Amino acid sequence: MKIINARMGSILVALLSCVANAFGNVYVPLDAKAPEVNEVRTLKEVLEDAKAIDAILAKGYATNKVKPLPLADDATFVRRAHLQVGGRIPTYQETIGFLESNDPQKHSTLIDRILNSEAYDSHTFNWWADLLRIQSPARNGGANNVGGGVSYAIWMMDAIRQNMPFDEVARKLITAKGYPWNNGAVGYYMRDAGMPLDNMSNTTQVFLGTQMVCAQCHNHPFDKWTQMEYYQMAAYTYGVQARMGGEKQKEMQNAFFSQFKGSDAEKRKQAYKSKEGQLLRRAASEIMRPLRYGASHNPRKLQLPHDYQYEDAKPKASISAAPIFGKSDKLDQETDPVEGYAQWMTSSENPRFSKVIANRLWKRVFGIGVIEPVDDIRDDTIPSNPELMAHLEKLMIRLNYDIKQFLRILYNVKAFRRETSTEEIVSGEPYHFPGPILQRMSAEQLWDSFITLSIPYVDERKPDLSRHQSREEQLSAYEEKVYDLKGKEMLSVAKKGARMSKSSNDEMLGIQKKLRAAQENNELETVSRLRREYGQLRNKQRASYASLIMGKGFDGRALYGRAPSSQNSSDSSPDRWKGFSRQLVRASYMPSPAPNGHFLREFGQSDREVIENASREASVPQALSLLNGSIYQAILKQPAAPFAKDLSRVDAIKDKVDVLFLSILNRKPTKEELETCLDEIDGAKDETPDYSSRIPANISPEKKRRLLKYYAQRAKSKSSYGMNQGIRGLAWTLLNTRQFSFIQ
Repeated sequence: MKIINARMGSILVALLSCVANAFGNVYVPLDAKAPEVNEVRTLKEVLEDAKAIDAILAKGYATNKVKPLPLADDATFVRRAHLQVGGRIPTYQETIGFLESNDPQKHSTLIDRILNSEAYDSHTFNWWADLLRIQSPARNGGANNVGGGVSYAIWMMDAIRQNMPFDEVARKLITAKGYPWNNGAVGYYMRDAGMPLDNMSNTTQVFLGTQMVCAQCHNHPFDKWTQMEYYQMAAYTYGVQARMGGEKQKEMQNAFFSQFKGSDAEKRKQAYKSKEGQLLRRAASEIMRPLRYGASHNPRKLQLPHDYQYEDAKPKASISAAPIFGKSDKLDQETDPVEGYAQWMTSSENPRFSKVIANRLWKRVFGIGVIEPVDDIRDDTIPSNPELMAHLEKLMIRLNYDIKQFLRILYNVKAFRRETSTEEIVSGEPYHFPGPILQRMSAEQLWDSFITLSIPYVDERKPDLSRHQSREEQLSAYEEKVYDLKGKEMLSVAKKGARMSKSSNDEMLGIQKKLRAAQENNELETVSRLRREYGQLRNKQRASYASLIMGKGFDGRALYGRAPSSQNSSDSSPDRWKGFSRQLVRASYMPSPAPNGHFLREFGQSDREVIENASREASVPQALSLLNGSIYQAILKQPAAPFAKDLSRVDAIKDKVDVLFLSILNRKPTKEELETCLDEIDGAKDETPDYSSRIPANISPEKKRRLLKYYAQRAKSKSSYGMNQGIRGLAWTLLNTRQFSFIQ
């Protein structure tokens, strides 16, 4: 029985069965030694640390009568290493380079090479984005109007490239202040703008593996945390606000009232509420609008809710900050409570901080934590291997929270090289790590693997950030100008703005009246036109406010919307991707999360609303997308794709089959698979297009002959890279196997 696909050709179900059951087994040449991840730690030291973990695991095997799985072959390892460390399958060259290497340390060398590559940076960003709920696309209104999400994402990527220690990352996020164009880490608070209590819950879940959200409304029903403890913790960062610029508004207000010296308070109040006063306030608000969002630390006091029901305090009582465990003596010594809170949070003496990150990274490597769930640790939680958990915690502290070095050790643990376990993971039952667990690729790994087949230099292609960078520069210049103005100067500018905007305000009111009438009459085209006109007028008015500060000729639209792109592209060699869609970039360089309906969202990418909210569950829409999705156009019908070029370098059909398997599954076909493929490809007939229908009937025979020859040559050139019907059918089949979409 055959699988028939009119577009891709046919391949036997037997081939699918062979591929699904064959777990075969592939780098660039390893002649040049890979650089060390950290010059201070030699490979010998790393392997010694890995052996110490091997010994603990071996003791666990013996105690629990667990038989470790056999070591995986080289083809399985090179694929797993690239997917787990770099987030994508290896290229054809990377695969054969590893398989052909005789270096006895090639497994460790491969790990180091990927850890030092941009592939690791890209993959690690996806891990952080899930954890911190990073949302980079600009949304209507709110903090992202000033590009806070993009600045946050860029800051996080830079921290990864610098291999910033985990404790330092946490401290910089928790203590962040200022504007996003000066400090992208403020995105941590802008992400939860107006929700300081929720931000604290997220902080404890991410960095302490402790879920306190239930205690926001009442004592935790399943843990020891009380509502009082929740509010005491939240008091540390309650003064952090995502709103900025309030002090400049007050300066302007004070300058306004200073004009009425000697007048009674009622007259001053009436003047402030007058039409002139309203225009003035609106003008001041528009001037400060671009500087509205960031993170500021204020001495704001937190109060208990009005319905607080416990006897240890009264409703609406002010709360003093206190940690949920440990002493607060050192914290109280800090002038800024947020600084003390961050020091306490990230201290090596904190009983949860080191444990949580060590456990999270272990799960990243092996698919399941030593403690599960990783973010709901309690006093009575027992790790599946207590000795291992204690060792990992000490190792993390000894490495000074160097995530890359910690992962380097884990990837050299013998258990990582073993075959994957297919046993069912039962919640609440310990797993003793006879090998990594079999996992389906994440949405990002699957997408990035398709992109690896589709474009050259896959890890080097970056988005063009020139527009965002230009906007940040203008916002920074605007901030400097505004904050240099004194109260009276601000008032003078606001008065000019109020006079300037008076006529446009009247015009905007007129459009609003017409808009309401059109909406009542259900005149959709008119509604759309009027909304567009209103938006254009509003943007023009806002741009004119900016020109009062920056001078004539300043493009004030950049402060409120999208800045014009610069002449320079972020691609160092854009010609390398000429002819390739701009959408073909790795997941970490796309909007985070991707838009609804995109491949990434279809395959379970997190919406970044909840911590680690991604899914690896299969669905019918996913199957349909794999069968007929547009991603195949980039792989199977693009002569310049790496996949197609690799095929074009060999002539024999047998060699082409090898290239297909080594490119897609990163192993050579078995004897049975090869025979099946050769039979099917040999039996596949390419359909010859009827070119005569494209030729006008009233042309001469000679011209007709030349046109037929032209069309035939063009068809030949299109298939010259080796993608005939049979080859395309085989490629399509391999891409749809479970073996392709799972990490073995």
